[in-house]
Order: sequence, then structure tokens, then C-alpha cells
Amino acid sequence: MAVVSIMKMQGDPDELSDTLGRMTQLAEEKAKQYGGIATIMARTDDGLMIINLWETEEGRHRMADDPDMRASMQTQGFTPNFTAYEVLDYRIA
Repeated sequence: MAVVSIMKMQGDPDELSDTLGRMTQLAEEKAKQYGGIATIMARTDDGLMIINLWETEEGRHRMADDPDMRASMQTQGFTPNFTAYEVLDYRIA
């Protein structure tokens, strides 16, 4: 069953985006391994929001627990705090 996870970060959106950009290649590789379907990064009033669509709840947890991802997030100073929701339906245009 698909799941969507949402993470919000406060701060300067451009700085946050630049920092996250340094993790992009690793994150894309790992997401493919664990069932990542799509990622959206959006500017908010006070920072950034990242929305990830996953094939399964298990896959998103495996990504979060991956040692390489944890090390990269720690190096960049991120402590992920995601909220997840079961997906009833999705379409990709």
C-alpha cells in the first residue's frame, strides 16, 4: 500500500535547498532501492516542505534507517521528522 511522507523544515528556503542538494544523488539512489516513487520540494512561508511518495510504509522506514542516509543527514545537520499518511489514490500525469 502506497504512503506519502511529509517533512517540514524551518529556515531560509534557498539555504535549505542548497544543503539538501548535496544529498540528492545518494537520496535518489537509495529511494530507487526502497520503493521511492516521487519527491516534491516546495517553498513554504517559513522554509521548505518535502513530500515523498513511497510504494510501501516499510520502504520509507528502510530508507530512513539506511546507514548511508543517516550519515549523510547527520553530516548536513538534518534530523528528519516525517509525518506519513496512507495513500488512497495517486496519478502521475
